[in-house]
Amino acid sequence: MVPMSKDLQFPIRDNFDKNAHSVNFPIYATTAYRSPEGDHFRYSREMNPTVEELARQMGILENAENTVCFSSGMGAISTVFLSLIRPGDRLVLPVDVFGRTYTFARDFMSKYGIDVKTTDPGTEKVIDAIDGKTRMVFVESVSNPLLRVYDIPRIAEITRQIGAILIVDDTIITPIGQRALELNADLAVNSLSKFIGGHNAAIGGSASGSARMIEEIDALRRSLGASMDPFSAFLFLQGMKTLKIRVETSSQHAAKIAEELMAMDHITRVYYPGISDNEHHDLAKRLLKNYGAVVSFVLDENVEVQKFMSSLEAITPANTMGGVSTLISNPQTMSHRNLSDADRKRIGITPSLMRLSVGIEDPSFVIEDIRDALRKSTIQ
Repeated sequence: MVPMSKDLQFPIRDNFDKNAHSVNFPIYATTAYRSPEGDHFRYSREMNPTVEELARQMGILENAENTVCFSSGMGAISTVFLSLIRPGDRLVLPVDVFGRTYTFARDFMSKYGIDVKTTDPGTEKVIDAIDGKTRMVFVESVSNPLLRVYDIPRIAEITRQIGAILIVDDTIITPIGQRALELNADLAVNSLSKFIGGHNAAIGGSASGSARMIEEIDALRRSLGASMDPFSAFLFLQGMKTLKIRVETSSQHAAKIAEELMAMDHITRVYYPGISDNEHHDLAKRLLKNYGAVVSFVLDENVEVQKFMSSLEAITPANTMGGVSTLISNPQTMSHRNLSDADRKRIGITPSLMRLSVGIEDPSFVIEDIRDALRKSTIQ
């Protein structure tokens, strides 16, 4: 795997308040700022010091010229789309992006004259769909929920040849696992609600890239109002302090759990790029710094899915990921419930597919919980 950049030190230190000398960067709970002293900060929908500090730290994490934060990951993605693409342009994205990203592109962007081209999953399918009309390509570095690894350098080589914008969602693997901008992506977006926050306590998003591109995106954010509040920014700043150790710990635990799942009765398939016979393993070794903290697996026909989830005790069923506690979801009925049966089939989502977001608990507790739940939910 790729080593972490030596110039990036963790934790990223807060810019300390020069007056109060607080250990943590403070929450600026204000709507506006005194004039004319508040020339830089005028109104908190536009700029807030706590949110700006988070953006500064995310910029360091992504190795970006600039970063802007949003009220949610979808706030980031929708604002990026609306800022950088025009009627008549083509937007290419695979069907296995986050469910809400896919429906926003398909159902909303197409209403405004955008030619939305959705492809089957995989790097080759995306590259085949790129042509001279393509203005923007959107992929996830590691997809949800089947954890396909996309070849960002290869896609970037094609988009740069035709002057298209490549946007990469790094949510699942995080900038700890891959810094998309260093692989020639133009923009990196993140749902901060997941691993960056790390405690399932706040909703937020970010976009990182060149100063010119972020300035254009930020101008629209100020008008649309998808602005992060300072309390959420403060929670994300706390998450940043433990990000590296959390992600590395969860990734190590996920690798152990994936190996155990492969040997369990009533589990027919395990998806995890760290498994040596996974079809994306070689690419993951080349592009990723770790294999991530998400493992997906398929239950056989003898297991009742809903009873399996309700039988879990150490693992919590929930429609999110990235926290310190292990969570599980059934994409068919949760994250991808709004997709058609045909689209779910294109992705590879079946009724018995489970997505496990591994936390920092002792992995043996997680493994035993899954075994117990399988025993309780298997039809005899």
